[in-house]
Amino acid sequence: MMNAARRAVEYAAQALGFSAIGVAPADAPQGEHLQSWLAEGQHAGMEWMLRHLPARLNPELVLKGVKSVIILTYEYSREDSRCAPGNIARYAQGDDYHKLLAGKLADLDETLSFYGGTQRCFTDSGPVSERFFAARAGLGWIGRNGLLIRPKGGSYCFLASILTTLELPYDTPMPNRCGNCYRCEQACPTAALRNGSCDARLCLSYWTIEAKEEMPNNIRAAQGERIYGCDACQQACPWNHQRPGAPRPTIDPHLLMPAPLSKLSPQALSELKPEEFEQLFTGSPIRRIGVPHLRANVLPLANNNE
Repeated sequence: MMNAARRAVEYAAQALGFSAIGVAPADAPQGEHLQSWLAEGQHAGMEWMLRHLPARLNPELVLKGVKSVIILTYEYSREDSRCAPGNIARYAQGDDYHKLLAGKLADLDETLSFYGGTQRCFTDSGPVSERFFAARAGLGWIGRNGLLIRPKGGSYCFLASILTTLELPYDTPMPNRCGNCYRCEQACPTAALRNGSCDARLCLSYWTIEAKEEMPNNIRAAQGERIYGCDACQQACPWNHQRPGAPRPTIDPHLLMPAPLSKLSPQALSELKPEEFEQLFTGSPIRRIGVPHLRANVLPLANNNE
């Protein structure tokens, strides 16, 4: 019965555009890495991570009777689609992935319910250690940049999770294959990466997206052309480089950058009125930072390009 449920959810996931699926036991021990990271204050101003720590470490607090954690990958573009100056992180160039994947996860929930399961589904939006479970489910390993790295797909993917009361067949973790490579650490503009984790207090993604306070001068000096997020560690990772002859991943058109955003200059972005901002970024993950934060991110670049 459980093998049939797994086959059914695998088939449905493939039909919905997910690139891979893995299953891990919900009670897999997560170790002390996350607790140490939080204790050292590396989460910066993301206090919700502290509040949700018990649930992250114990999925039973999220779904009573949970037995398995299903992790799925969904590809996004590896290309920078901006024609004008100013970089936007690859994952944020198109529609908001939370909304895009929510409907697909609802379909998978329905599939598992047919086999008697009760589920809770998340896409980077709930108290689930998705990267930990992705590695535990054999989808890849956690690289020195703290991201899931896959041998045939690198790190350019979204992770979605399904907690289920079904005890599905589990997958086997794979070994870490970073070896002696430190290119991600060396490429980080602010030296935020060390020991396989990212210190958000130094991370440009944190400061251009999550931070509520003003960006410190030492971080601003390393910002370069980054408007929203930072892909420096991913761009440096050899596993993200296209192998000769390897098939290119299929990218959902909803995740591609619309032409107006691609062509809009830093100066024009800095001068957006609230209603223009809403029109341009409705349905985009960039909308969440609002006009003042976007303007603060883009003004140094706009001034440099005058």
